[in-house]
Amino acid sequence: MRAGSKFLVMCLCLLGSRVLIAQQLNVKRMELSGDNIILHFSLLDSLAGRTYSVNLYSSRDNFVNPLVHVSGDTGMDIKPGVERKVVWNAKQELGASFDDKIAIELRAKVYIPFLRFDSFTKIKRGKSTQVTWRGGTPQHVLNFELWRKGERVLTIPNVPNAGHTQLVLPSSVKKGKGYTFIIVESKNKDLAIQTMPFVVKPKVPFLVKTLPVLAAGIIFKDILFPPEGPDPIPDPRPTPDRN
Repeated sequence: MRAGSKFLVMCLCLLGSRVLIAQQLNVKRMELSGDNIILHFSLLDSLAGRTYSVNLYSSRDNFVNPLVHVSGDTGMDIKPGVERKVVWNAKQELGASFDDKIAIELRAKVYIPFLRFDSFTKIKRGKSTQVTWRGGTPQHVLNFELWRKGERVLTIPNVPNAGHTQLVLPSSVKKGKGYTFIIVESKNKDLAIQTMPFVVKPKVPFLVKTLPVLAAGIIFKDILFPPEGPDPIPDPRPTPDRN
């Protein structure tokens, strides 16, 4: 993306609310910071406790799919506030050679989960793990997107909305904390939910893997270099001749 690229900022608020409840989404300013475009906005709601789904779109695909390389106050379950911001890495999204005009659009709507997942705290790589949920319709087809630190790791596509499925993560997924699944309806990107964070663990703990090697090493050592026995008992001192 070249420095001369032009950006037109638009704001669209999709709330589906009643007139009696005041809601406002206002883009206050935009700034360029290296490869990032930062949108500062306010999101206000007179009804306490309600949260929103906030996403950024672009004219590159006619505002169909949310932009991926974003961070900040974006995604699901975003609380209203005066000082909110979305950071978009335009170079990573568009490519270094992009040199054209593009419009971006900020949308916010009341977050109402269309599915509710039963909680889980860990998944082991290479091992089948059952996850369960409720809601939606039999016509929904789900994509399970695995995310960590703002990056999509992999996608498990076309999961039927049967209320349960068996998930298997490949060994290429790094172990650690902070993973979540974003579950998206395959034909309607506006239907999406995010699970609680969970941990990815190896199928066999490292200690269990190393114990047989250590044990073999100890046996091998004992064969080649058998431990020395206790010191021999010294001969008793001769009894002095009393004659």
